Amino acid sequence: MKKILFWGISSLLAVLVLVQCKPNTEKTEAVKTEESIVKDSNSHQITVKEVLNANAYTYLLVTEAEKEYWIAVPKTEVTVGKNYTYEGGMEMKKFESKDLKRTFDSVLFVEGIIDPNGPAVSETTSTPVKVVSSKVLSKGITLAKGGISVFDLYSTRDKLAGKTVILTGKVIKFMPDIMKKNWIHLQDGSNFNGLNDITITTLEKVKVDDIVTLKGKVVLNKDLGSGYKYDVLIEDATVVK
Repeated sequence: MKKILFWGISSLLAVLVLVQCKPNTEKTEAVKTEESIVKDSNSHQITVKEVLNANAYTYLLVTEAEKEYWIAVPKTEVTVGKNYTYEGGMEMKKFESKDLKRTFDSVLFVEGIIDPNGPAVSETTSTPVKVVSSKVLSKGITLAKGGISVFDLYSTRDKLAGKTVILTGKVIKFMPDIMKKNWIHLQDGSNFNGLNDITITTLEKVKVDDIVTLKGKVVLNKDLGSGYKYDVLIEDATVVK
């Protein structure tokens, strides 16, 4: 009888210890903002159930295991019923698409999806390719007064950190209304050690293939989490007329 009582008390103490050591997940969840939650950057395998095309994005209703949710990618052709993969992403709560006149409870914005059954890239050589920097601008692009090129930006970025610069180039990608900002990828034809594209945040609206001049602040080593890290980023840019 004493032995049974001893084990009973021991078991009760063990349960109490486990309960006290249980992590407080409610406090962890409370730290997350309602507007945006950065997702883990692991790989996801999805099946597309529905496709909605807007001006800049393609919205996809997808399933992953037994979960169903919406993701958004830069406008692209997607096949319903096909399997794709993606990594990372940034979730936006109560996101309103003005193009679709629809508010999503949740949309996960990702840089793109991959067709695992697409054509494989052949590895023809293991010899490293030498990247040559170039100051030459693309035809039709002329730097504005006081402006610098993409080559100038990357080659002297340490000196330009925190300063305001002027850039002229072609809009390669335009992603509106993410984290209350529009995101632009700009190129002017020049490159520094292969770096030829600069990401810019702005409230301005532009179109892909537009040649624009933008003025903004240089920020280095900007880490938004989930794999979205920028060695050089131009923030809060405005269009220079």
